[in-house]
Amino acid sequence: MRHAIFALSAAAVTAVAAPSIAQDTTEVAWGGSSPGGVMYYMVGVAGTELGKDLPEINITQVTTGGSTENAKRLIKGELDMGIVYGSHVYMSQEPEGPFAGGDKGTMLRGVAMAYEGPTYFVALGGSGIEELSDLEGKKVALGPPGSGTVFNCSNILTALGLLDTIQPQMMTFADAGRALGNGQIDAFCQSSSPAAAVTELAETREITILPYSDEQLATISDTYPFYHAGTMPETTYKGVPATDMPFTTVYWVAHERVSEDVVKKMVAAAYDKQDALAAGHKAWAQMKPDVANFQKLGAPMHPGAEAYYREQGLWTE
Repeated sequence: MRHAIFALSAAAVTAVAAPSIAQDTTEVAWGGSSPGGVMYYMVGVAGTELGKDLPEINITQVTTGGSTENAKRLIKGELDMGIVYGSHVYMSQEPEGPFAGGDKGTMLRGVAMAYEGPTYFVALGGSGIEELSDLEGKKVALGPPGSGTVFNCSNILTALGLLDTIQPQMMTFADAGRALGNGQIDAFCQSSSPAAAVTELAETREITILPYSDEQLATISDTYPFYHAGTMPETTYKGVPATDMPFTTVYWVAHERVSEDVVKKMVAAAYDKQDALAAGHKAWAQMKPDVANFQKLGAPMHPGAEAYYREQGLWTE
């Protein structure tokens, strides 16, 4: 278990060097996802870039299943920060869905909107799988256990009456990309873009992103109001045209115990270095306060984030 705690570090002292002054270092455990997932690379980039400007804060990237696990581990106090779907912040306040029977997420605090992520299904070109109904009877990887991808993919298939018609597989994003390329599965589902597993597959194979009809998008939004229709640009993956699909909003979330000073420093550094973060992963280009929408989920913003946004004139309720 890692917490936002202060640990004393001392520089080595030699016979010719004066003793160094001890410096307090804050340890921050930040949950992302498994390799191949957007959250994994976002946290990795943030740890590297923010660490350059904040040597007093040691960010540890924690590999997890994704959003669902991040939220649960934040609630348990096993993480200090995480990338979490807005739907999971909302459900954890009840708690309901994947959080039913557990503690409420009353300790979750917003830092920033990380990005808006689409959920979509990937098949190989020429496989005969060209629309969502073609998934019936097929082996479909839904993501790693505990991930927000499994949550989103299952919701969407449920809304469309397809969940009970497929052969669901659970595997990491990277494994799913390899398994599809090797013919071990027929399709896989991915939340957020661009995802490394899809990008890498598209470089060597022709891929198909299964389209949603307007009626299907409306059905999904009517069934689960935390999804909204959006368009994934044609520049996202090689050979894939612009495609309409269901999106959900994803947030950078902190545990309430992380100090105001630490969060303020981290969020300030993140906005100062947003171009560098986005160069590491495109999703960081979407980061913004999104205060009002986050608070509608039933959780407040972190005092450190609030202080920064008020100073910058970015606070809106």
